[in-house]
Amino acid sequence: MNSLLFKDKEIQEPGVIPAFFVDLNLDQIIDRITEDWGDEIRQLYYIMPDGRGEEDYRRGVYRDICKDDTYEKLMAFLDLIKERNECKAKIENLSDHDQKNVWYLREVGVYFEAVELLKSILANSNLKSEGINRLRDFIKTYTDTKEYTELSKNAEMLLAELRSFKVLITYDNGKIFVDEGIGGLPYEEFLSKSFPNVKRNFRTPFSASDELSDLEDAVIRLYKKSHKDFFVKVAAFAKNKDKYVNREVMNLPKEFSYYLSFIKFMNKMKERGFAFCDPEAGGEKLSASEMYDLALACTNYEAQKEVVSNDFDLRDGEKFIVLTGPNQGGKTTFARSLGQMIYFTKMGLSVAAERACVPYYSQILSHFSVEESAETGRGKLMDELVRLKPMMNKDYVGAFVVINELFTTAANFDACEMGKKVLDFFIGNGCYGIYVTHLNDLAKSHENVVSFRAATDENAKQTFKVGRENAREIAGANTQVEKYRLTYSQIKERFS
Repeated sequence: MNSLLFKDKEIQEPGVIPAFFVDLNLDQIIDRITEDWGDEIRQLYYIMPDGRGEEDYRRGVYRDICKDDTYEKLMAFLDLIKERNECKAKIENLSDHDQKNVWYLREVGVYFEAVELLKSILANSNLKSEGINRLRDFIKTYTDTKEYTELSKNAEMLLAELRSFKVLITYDNGKIFVDEGIGGLPYEEFLSKSFPNVKRNFRTPFSASDELSDLEDAVIRLYKKSHKDFFVKVAAFAKNKDKYVNREVMNLPKEFSYYLSFIKFMNKMKERGFAFCDPEAGGEKLSASEMYDLALACTNYEAQKEVVSNDFDLRDGEKFIVLTGPNQGGKTTFARSLGQMIYFTKMGLSVAAERACVPYYSQILSHFSVEESAETGRGKLMDELVRLKPMMNKDYVGAFVVINELFTTAANFDACEMGKKVLDFFIGNGCYGIYVTHLNDLAKSHENVVSFRAATDENAKQTFKVGRENAREIAGANTQVEKYRLTYSQIKERFS
């Protein structure tokens, strides 16, 4: 077996955070998805699938995990593996040799319980993806081996013998009597009832404490005296330290957590009223209904603000959206939500929309305007060109490109000419994308460009809705100029 994330290789070492993450606010989203799962799982979201086949492979596994009650059962599998790891960690703090052996027995027992649970999960005939089928075959082969069968059976018998041991604890006139027999109450309940004023957490014998209480020590001494054979068998069993562990099985929680962390996050967002869908991946034309910015949805929900969604589609021959419109009108938010949708599709997961059709794109590139850096001393325009240069690479064929407000410090004519060359290069290199700009002329600069615009209402107020519309001067712009006394004659009057 290889991996549930990578079709033809084992799980990779985590890479660096992709360059487009910050531009698209994906870093914020992934932080929320993995906040209860740790950095190791977060880094899995940095590793992009290697090609269309790996995307489809991962998507198949994800769809299987979403079926029936597979998600809940796999969460139980993770809990068992976590319990096994906790048992192993507790052993390090113990000094009593027999106590260590008993906890080792528990560690092994929980591991086999986890494997058997996973085997029962995979028996579901509705799970048909290539990745799950590979895992099913692997687990069957592994659990059919003589070594696994004998070791699991031996552990089960020893644990059954351990659980069958009973003692009779009697409390009378300030004294406690311990004898072998059938007690009337569980150990913890007996202590709570007999010592109601003692503020402590009562523990069962063989607990992973550095020191046992006198009562616990007495119970264990009684058991050791009357069940010598059991401790001999457990000591012999414990000589097989870590031989029971299968490396591939222990890698599974990490890979399952990639899918489960997203599903848990998605379910939480659905409960808040946000839509998700399984995108039609590999379709011919890019389109979506009720698409929204997932990062904005998280923050707006907490601030009790509305999240505006959008519908759009690209038609025959359309490769690049040039998006114009008023400032603060939702242009950048639309571009980010589109980039996020393509990212999660490539990662084999659901997307933030009611419906989505996403063609295959080789990779994601982004370039967002940033403030001028005093460190470089180059100026904002030169910084933008330096950052743009490695993106304009002939190797990036078929990429999806998200560009936000390039060349804002250049004169309009120069910015427009440079913007046209950028569009010509990416379209000529078989790329698709969106270009957010204040330059209306770019919307008619190429036959493969389609003009979208952030809409305003009849009062020139932003609606944050984006749709097909020819680029034009912002309605109400002249009114705003006059309101703030910025017309040519007003400025001239003020300086005269």
